[in-house]
Amino acid sequence: MTAQPAETAESSPGAGASAVPMRTWIWPILLVMCASGVSQGFVRFTFSFVLPDMTEDVLGSYSVAGLLSGANLGAYLVGVLAMTLLAARFESTRLLKTGLALIVLGLLVIAVAPWTWLLFVGMALAGLCSAAVWIPVPSIVAVHAPQHLRGLGFGLVTAGIGISIALTGPAVTLVQRVFGEGEWRQVWGLTVLASVVVLVLQLLFLKPVGTHPDEPAPVRRPLGSLLPGAWTLLLSYFLYGASFALFTNYFIAALQQDMDFGLADATGVFSLVGLASTFGGVVGGRLSDRIGRRATLVAFLLIIALPPLVVPLHWHGGVYVAAVLYGLLMTGIGTVLVAYVSDRLGPREISAAFGATTLSLSIAQFLAPPLGGRLADVTGSFDLTFYVAAATAVLSGIVAVFLPGARARKGHRL
Repeated sequence: MTAQPAETAESSPGAGASAVPMRTWIWPILLVMCASGVSQGFVRFTFSFVLPDMTEDVLGSYSVAGLLSGANLGAYLVGVLAMTLLAARFESTRLLKTGLALIVLGLLVIAVAPWTWLLFVGMALAGLCSAAVWIPVPSIVAVHAPQHLRGLGFGLVTAGIGISIALTGPAVTLVQRVFGEGEWRQVWGLTVLASVVVLVLQLLFLKPVGTHPDEPAPVRRPLGSLLPGAWTLLLSYFLYGASFALFTNYFIAALQQDMDFGLADATGVFSLVGLASTFGGVVGGRLSDRIGRRATLVAFLLIIALPPLVVPLHWHGGVYVAAVLYGLLMTGIGTVLVAYVSDRLGPREISAAFGATTLSLSIAQFLAPPLGGRLADVTGSFDLTFYVAAATAVLSGIVAVFLPGARARKGHRL
């Protein structure tokens, strides 16, 4: 399963796919895809599926639910900051495996927690350690995937997120058919079992990665000089993060409360987000390989402002289209951003730069859910929450227009 780093493709960007056969690099990418499904899928999105039931059972209000989501994302923010500062000192796959093991513990705490405060502990632990899985991913992909196929490589990794979301919806429906309506602990229990399987696969088959022998040692420089246009990218990703957090945290609850969807229908809709996102990373990655990173990123950020509008407009007929569109764009944006950073930096520098961009996203995701929950409690609906989600997405796309569009260090368009 271990692939060799793709020096051939890096030294010759125009080399065809036949120069580096997919079978020589695909297996580590698929393993990392599974790990990403746990850290960015189960940890981040399971709560969205069971939020209404957890709110009614133990949390009491959407404001508290927003705080619980904020605890998860706030801990992730701390983890991203730590990984940004420390990731270069540790081997990437070791970080990933350690983070994955601790995520399993956090998910288990959530599943069995008898008290609200313990739910906060479990959510925070899972969020904190998901950063240790996610931040090393670009370095692992950059070592294995040929540069002219990195968009595809990152797209495959983000497909794991979509697969985990798509599986969670049917799992919720199955659990509540077997154990009764309102049951949510068993859903978290299933994520624990799936995560254990993924952890075992990583331990058995994911081998340590090195760096290219001709890759210079990383030089500590301010982010602005390390990555041209960095502050523009951070601001754009911050605004997108706020929109993303509002939509993904409250979409199921909004469908149930404001649009009279039943639980099975609402979770089914959100599963479409996951199913579509399975392909979104690949589509976005390949599109950006062809037309450039910046053009793809701007287009995706502007279009993703449309799906949130189905909630305040109460457009029942557009809900399913909105879910599919959002899923495609969601993982597409993440894929293009990682490829944008990867094109400009060497493998040893990627983790720090990617950590900084993820940090800006995480700050927004920490701040947005409590605000969105508070708006819903005060106004009695999610209309204003989703208008804010649409507006911040538009602003994100406008900011991204000003990203540098120069060529990458190996001659690829950005």
